[in-house]
Amino acid sequence: MKGTAPSDVTIKNYADWLINFLEWAEIRKVDLLTCEYAAHVQQRYQKEMLSGIWSRDGVGLSPTTVNLRVQQACDFLTWMADKGLRKPFDIATETIFVKSRRATSSVGHEGTAKEVRQGKVRQNKRRLRMPSDEQLWAWLNRVYERFGLAKGLMCEAVLLTAMRREEIACWRVDTLPEDKKDWHVNNPEAPKSEQRVLLTIRFGTKGSDYGTDHGDKIGPERSLWVPFAFAERLDDYRKKKNGRNAALKRLVKGASTLAEQHRRIAGAVHLFLDEATGERISSKQLYHAWTGVELPYKGWSPHLGRDWWACSTLWKEVQEREKLRPLKDGRLEPYLESAAQTVIRFIIRPQLGHTSDDTTMIYLQWFTDMIASNLSIDYEAELPAIDGEMSTE
Repeated sequence: MKGTAPSDVTIKNYADWLINFLEWAEIRKVDLLTCEYAAHVQQRYQKEMLSGIWSRDGVGLSPTTVNLRVQQACDFLTWMADKGLRKPFDIATETIFVKSRRATSSVGHEGTAKEVRQGKVRQNKRRLRMPSDEQLWAWLNRVYERFGLAKGLMCEAVLLTAMRREEIACWRVDTLPEDKKDWHVNNPEAPKSEQRVLLTIRFGTKGSDYGTDHGDKIGPERSLWVPFAFAERLDDYRKKKNGRNAALKRLVKGASTLAEQHRRIAGAVHLFLDEATGERISSKQLYHAWTGVELPYKGWSPHLGRDWWACSTLWKEVQEREKLRPLKDGRLEPYLESAAQTVIRFIIRPQLGHTSDDTTMIYLQWFTDMIASNLSIDYEAELPAIDGEMSTE
């Protein structure tokens, strides 16, 4: 079976984790040729990260971060042993049983034995927390006010499309067809509030790497739906003078020759441009805009923005399919759970680009919490229009 080469981002992550361990070993004067798993990696390196002794801010790191760094350290020391550069590096392991979630597995109920590193930090299952409607739209308006139209639209795109930060930063001018006649609308006869536009993306998508284009990774193609009203807002930003065109003028204005002006115009293939410079807005700049204002609560991130889309969609779609009933003993009724799982599998997973049920089952838990709390999500919000007025679409 042919393996898949890791992406540039994955390779950089591996390098960062390894550098962290090597720096720790150097500062702590731990000899890589003789150090041991239990005495040094688990009892010292791992514990120092958990307690915050070995962290940038003096705050204990998350179990996920700690486990990734420790695993990379173990892999490196094992590699050194395999190459004869040090004595054998022994890692204590334990056996756990993992049950399959797939209906096609004939022995899924029995579980599969799996060897894991002994002493691995236990991770609590992620339990979603979503902001209230008032908190959400107040936060988004703060982003618009402080960071401008382009970055506000990018943050809004996370909420309304569930795209990843890099995918939004790589959004091209023609990702949404420039002629509305070419828009693939799901139900042209329905009210605009119920219409969606189908888009296909491939730049910056997660997965296999098929090269680069204008500095963007070319990844696997994925189709997703965008609310029609938001597609119109993007179209306005793309075409109106005080939208993208104003930023592009700033980019061209800085060119010293006519040839350079043409080169910059031809190279400006991205939709979202910085108002101050005319340069494309990166995924890091998007993150800075997202977190650069008062947040609905600590930890609110673009990743949780994707979760917000998933939870909102799940709530709305199940409501349309079934009349919600109270929980019995804290459990979902079978018919309701079936409806929720159908929405997760056929609507949410394709939009998010998830390949496994495991990463989306947290939404079912959130749905159970919502039913128990008898809450709802309001999609109506006032956001800045491209012409500077307020819009409720």
